[in-house]
Amino acid sequence: MKQRPAEEGGLRELTGVAYPLILSTASNTIMQFTNRVFLAHYSPDALAACVPGGMLAFVFGCFFIGTASYTNAFVSQYYGRGKVASVSVAVWQGVWLSLAAGAVLLALTPLGFFIINNSGHAPVVAALEKQYFFILNAGGVIAVTNAALSAFFTGRGKTKVPMAVNMAGNALCVLLSWLLIFGAGPLPALGIRGAGFAAVAGQLLMLALYLRMIFSPYNRRRYRTARLADFHKGLFLRLVKFGAPNGVGFFLDVASFGAFIFLVGGLDKVSLAASNIIASINMIAFMPVIGLGLAALTLVGKYIGMKKPEVAERVAYTAAKAAAAYALALGLLFVFAPGPFINIFGSGNSPEYAAILARARPVMRVLAVFVLFDAIGMIFADVLRGAGDTRFQMLGTSAAAWLLFVPGVWYITHRAGGELIHAWAWGGFYVFLLAVFFTLRFRCGLWRQIDILKG
Repeated sequence: MKQRPAEEGGLRELTGVAYPLILSTASNTIMQFTNRVFLAHYSPDALAACVPGGMLAFVFGCFFIGTASYTNAFVSQYYGRGKVASVSVAVWQGVWLSLAAGAVLLALTPLGFFIINNSGHAPVVAALEKQYFFILNAGGVIAVTNAALSAFFTGRGKTKVPMAVNMAGNALCVLLSWLLIFGAGPLPALGIRGAGFAAVAGQLLMLALYLRMIFSPYNRRRYRTARLADFHKGLFLRLVKFGAPNGVGFFLDVASFGAFIFLVGGLDKVSLAASNIIASINMIAFMPVIGLGLAALTLVGKYIGMKKPEVAERVAYTAAKAAAAYALALGLLFVFAPGPFINIFGSGNSPEYAAILARARPVMRVLAVFVLFDAIGMIFADVLRGAGDTRFQMLGTSAAAWLLFVPGVWYITHRAGGELIHAWAWGGFYVFLLAVFFTLRFRCGLWRQIDILKG
């Protein structure tokens, strides 16, 4: 029997694009999760340091990642309109932006050390945070470049390529992490530095694979990938115009969560380690939603490029329903069976780990609510980005993060005498507001009037 074609914007088409992205983000998340488990078994101090140090490096790089990754929206819309030569031009503008980002990230290193030194974390933890931050920040240019290069494939719906590249890079990272954290044979035990070196090595492998495939004979002939690598002022400025608000919004959103991690760390070392466990579980929980959101962004951009906004709208609601169903099911597991998620980080036989696990366990009920609203908000945020509605999103997210979320966490942890569970509950209220905000913004339909390809 002949298979019926997938409905435009329906669940079948969405999952066809999304599942490689889900597996790709899953491999990245599992890599980070595994590294944190390795570090948890290496020492409690390394566990306490890895999230703040890694988060700070990510905060510094996320403006550039958010801007460079917006290349995906340009590629999807150009591809939808059949402008294949413009696909390559758009990708290379993202690469030029990425190379400039590398110099800026290195210049920000002293600021990162200053933030860590004034975080109030235990001196032994702060020293490890600086080691991890420095390695990841110095290699940040590679991650930004990979975000731009991957758009060449993701924006055209060729999502299996980034999946394979990410899996290869993350597999190398996990292998090297095990070897370098604990030491094996002639390799010394480098602890948290080993985790940092392994992460950069994995990104280098991804970069090499992307370049090899982009410069394949077929892509050189079809998309003129070698001949269209010049700087294109007009398109570069449009990438900055629409991508920079996306980057700023991404930066301020991630920075607010980074501030949350550092503020919680000011409670005590046990609360910091327990919060890092919750943050790591949350990271694992969201790997399908991240992939689903990127697929929705790609399809929304494609159908807007094809001048089919009604199909783009169908994509958005299909993705939101799928994300909500997934998050609801996962939340039930967090409420009724939190043990398996928590216990993987250590044994309750150790008094220090027993205190950490006991502090983390009740927060899982809050996380169940957190993931539901965060999933819905994330999907509508991604489809708005695919449509080019980045400026309003930047302003709304920034206001909510820095006028509500961060001040509230500071008050809870430093003035009201609140505990870890209260800080995470405030985070749940914050993502609820974002979900409402993004849903209403999409429903009002102003995104239909935006054209990111107009010169």
